[in-house]
Amino acid sequence: MKVYFKLFSLLFIVQTRHVSAAECGCKTFRTCYKEMVNALQDKDEETCIENASVGASTMIVYFTALKQYCSDVVEVINGGVTYDGRHLYEVIIHSQAVGREDEVVPVMMLEAGQEAGQQSVELALFIIEQLVACQEHNEMIEKIRWVILPCTNPDGMEYSRYDRPLWRKNTKAAQDGLSFGVDVSRNFETQWGACERVTNGYSAVYPGVAAVSENETIFVKNALLKYKKDMKAYLSIRRNGHAIMYPYAYAETGGPPQTARIVQVAGNIAKKINQRGSSIQVFLNDSIYNVNGEARCGHSVDYTFDLGVPLTFEMRVYHGADLDIISKFQPLPTGYLYSLRHSYFSGIRELYSAVIEELKTIKENKIF
Repeated sequence: MKVYFKLFSLLFIVQTRHVSAAECGCKTFRTCYKEMVNALQDKDEETCIENASVGASTMIVYFTALKQYCSDVVEVINGGVTYDGRHLYEVIIHSQAVGREDEVVPVMMLEAGQEAGQQSVELALFIIEQLVACQEHNEMIEKIRWVILPCTNPDGMEYSRYDRPLWRKNTKAAQDGLSFGVDVSRNFETQWGACERVTNGYSAVYPGVAAVSENETIFVKNALLKYKKDMKAYLSIRRNGHAIMYPYAYAETGGPPQTARIVQVAGNIAKKINQRGSSIQVFLNDSIYNVNGEARCGHSVDYTFDLGVPLTFEMRVYHGADLDIISKFQPLPTGYLYSLRHSYFSGIRELYSAVIEELKTIKENKIF
């Protein structure tokens, strides 16, 4: 009887607990998300995904819960597996507005984690949470279909968590049986062979034996080809840096000239993030080549731009080693990471607004 009463009491506590929307940065919780958090969160667990320790198991649990509770706005697809057998997820977020069932919905794709590490994946999960959990962002998921690939190098992420924090490659074993790992961010086919060839498998920037040789690259490419017809924007989120960058990565000049529009949107995103974040460093905007100061061949942004997607960017998030150096000379402001995370999301909203503006212009031109 005592055991039964204890179980009943625990069930009652779980069912009656109430998590504040403000805890996750929302003004109002979407009903399904509120039910999910109230039903599943244990007392020792973090309420919001951005505060959790992010790993492959975290994503399994989180996406399983989203599918169970918020399937009306979220679809999670297992799009492939890595060399070590970890899932590559495609998260689709969209709320079909009444009366628009036959209308083609434009796509925005966000992809994170090519260069291993946790920071970019953490931001991608935070963006998913904001879109799904916060009722005030409902218009954003009615007008746009968000396709988010939240972790495109989970093997590298796990390896960097426990062994080598600066690791950037995947963990696929080389044919020589000695070295391992390919830099996924240099494995796409656009201009893959244009840079000086790196054949040393021990190199941190080893691009592989051929373009699109890796499961992770194939996964991203297949997603891009799947949605390219309706895709209006692509953003590759990567760690260690503080900038929004546009094509090209492989050369200072070459290929079709950059449109004034893509440069303008990059500037608007940078301005929004700088306004919102009050950062200790300025969020920059420039071409990928100019920011790196050298060619980066086999880049997914270049590949996507050449597919015809009009707004394509690489976004560097969190300062990495620069932040460690700065923190030795001055204390970081209270709530700095919270402010920075939300400032990045304000940049995502600015990109969304640019897509909506483009669609409005196209529609007006068709009418007249």
